[in-house]
Amino acid sequence: MTVADIPQLIERARARLDVEDFEAARSDYEAVLARDKDMTEALIGQGDSCFGLGEYDMSEHAYRAALKAAPSDPDALFGLAAVLRVTEYYEEAVSLYERGFDAEPERTEAYWELAYSREMSGDKEGAEIAYRSCLAQHPDHGMASHLLAAMTGATTIRAPKNYVRDLFDDYAETFDKDLVSDLNYVVPQLIENAVSAYLATCPRSTAPPFARVLDLGCGTGLVAEAIRPLTAHITGVDLSSKMLEIAMSENRIEESIVSDMIDFLQPSNNDDKFDLIVCGDALVYLGALEDVFNGVSHQLVDGGIFCFTVEDLIEGDFALKPTGRYAHNKEYVTNLLIGSQQTVLHKSTIVPRHDSNREIRGRLFMSQKHLPD
Repeated sequence: MTVADIPQLIERARARLDVEDFEAARSDYEAVLARDKDMTEALIGQGDSCFGLGEYDMSEHAYRAALKAAPSDPDALFGLAAVLRVTEYYEEAVSLYERGFDAEPERTEAYWELAYSREMSGDKEGAEIAYRSCLAQHPDHGMASHLLAAMTGATTIRAPKNYVRDLFDDYAETFDKDLVSDLNYVVPQLIENAVSAYLATCPRSTAPPFARVLDLGCGTGLVAEAIRPLTAHITGVDLSSKMLEIAMSENRIEESIVSDMIDFLQPSNNDDKFDLIVCGDALVYLGALEDVFNGVSHQLVDGGIFCFTVEDLIEGDFALKPTGRYAHNKEYVTNLLIGSQQTVLHKSTIVPRHDSNREIRGRLFMSQKHLPD
């Protein structure tokens, strides 16, 4: 490669970044840096590519090199701030975001990132100012509105759809590792154990026990993978297309549908019924559950099974926690199941995962749609 080739290679790398082909973009930027190791645009592009791949150490190194060459470059400032935010170095992230806004104040969508970093570093007053600044410019910003509500203790009916979608699109590449290895996530095994225990009480069959299974909020398909021996067909529904891509690529589900679970459960949206519906650690992004449970009853065959988990709440029906997740009271859940023509077969206290080395208290429920008289 000659110096004359660099502009063309940079243009191709930008195009690859735009379509999130991070591996190819990184390769192009590294080829440029092999010719000019201090080129600021290539260093920032390398940082962006590595960030997209979840390679945060390499991303940080590239952004810091770019800032050494161009200390006020807003792309490098915001890029490094984002790396430090996701790796939980919040105080330095705050400083970099503030420098970034000094250099480019019109990048207002990033106010939520500054706000979150301030909140996590203990500056809730400053966080609220930044969240509200974001919402003043972007009233429908899901991240800012939901995180502000969680921080200030305002319980809403549900998390905004764009909050859930963006959260898990960003999280998809590292989701399995973070959840299973770092957070001791055991919901898939708990659901499989509960369903298998139920099947042990039923007449034996040589065919898979459930012809069609629906996994609500399926993510990358970890629950689907756990219950795979129990069915020949699993439909996964999730707001995050990137999570569904992983579930399909790992052959954990047969069919993927990008949708909000409540929208999907409406009677007009699906003519085929399901024998089993599972929902592992996904109702934590909904407060009110009436529409979900009524929709589940519409989509289950008579006698069909619904197995799901929630985080536990002692007082009240449901509440939005500072984590941005909802907790639900066991009596509230039980009464809604009964009201949606389901019989509660099982409920138990569980520890679905850990957070900051602390056990999260939850509950697992299994219910059955009423058989016709």
